[in-house]
Amino acid sequence: MPSPRPAFSEAALSAASFLKEHDHFLLLTHARPDGDTVGSAFALAMALRECGKTAHILPNPLAGQCFSPYFLQAAPDETLSDNLTVVTVDVADAALLPEAAAEYLPRIQCVIDHHTANHVPCGLKCVDSHAAAAAEIVREIIALLGLPLSPVTAEGLYLGMMTDTGCFKFSNVRPQTLLYAADAVAAGADAAGLARRYFIKKSAARMRLEATVIAAFRYFSNDRIVVASLSREQAAILGATEEDIGGLASLTVVPENAEIGIFAREVADGEVKISVRTDTVVDAAALCAHFGGGGHVRAAGCTLKNTTLDEACTLMLEAAERRLLC
Repeated sequence: MPSPRPAFSEAALSAASFLKEHDHFLLLTHARPDGDTVGSAFALAMALRECGKTAHILPNPLAGQCFSPYFLQAAPDETLSDNLTVVTVDVADAALLPEAAAEYLPRIQCVIDHHTANHVPCGLKCVDSHAAAAAEIVREIIALLGLPLSPVTAEGLYLGMMTDTGCFKFSNVRPQTLLYAADAVAAGADAAGLARRYFIKKSAARMRLEATVIAAFRYFSNDRIVVASLSREQAAILGATEEDIGGLASLTVVPENAEIGIFAREVADGEVKISVRTDTVVDAAALCAHFGGGGHVRAAGCTLKNTTLDEACTLMLEAAERRLLC
């Protein structure tokens, strides 16, 4: 006998109630966007339009070729309403918003997110940390708005869930995840096509990147910690774009004995972006919180400033070693 449909989360109930009462939406995504922030925002924007409301997604300069079509389809025109309702989707911290969103920060009225901790200043935080992706919350919102899934909203939802679960391989997958993914496929999402585009096929630059990063893996604590790094110079030599670099952190926990994977990437002079992935024991969010970051139990990040790439790796390695001893 099939399992009963799960109850909707409080996050979705609160968000749906808010969205019903407002209009003229501007949705904000996080900088260096991934498939969840893009897919969730896109699905929500299209659903709000299906309700007869006005909804746009703020353009994100670092979206890359794969995600640009979603932003273009939901881009604002030149006459944005003065009476905007600003909503963030899958943004865990105000510091993660792109520069173009800075002027809208004081106007954020609703946060839709699934991270363990959310640091976006806002009175209404619709956060479900049990959801594998923000797309799961958006799926519930769409149902609460009384809308059937259209092929276009289904594509955004499936993209979000697929991305944040590693094609449904990660430990954050729960029954709802698979039910909602099935809903999306039934409504017209091209599961095979999306997986091919975002997970299977890779650019030549991405292949060179993976080979370079893996070859330079450094192993510590009896191979339980793997550290990888990428300088701006290396990225430039390899011809890598933001799109090529995304997701490299996941490679660090592929080695058989790896429990903690640390990927350090130089993004500016004295600024290093850290991505942490863990296998079964260590809380990645807790590790990154020590440096002002956060995220999920198995995937988190932080940014270290006024430091070199090597110094950042050393700091993160020392913190990771302490976590293993706890």
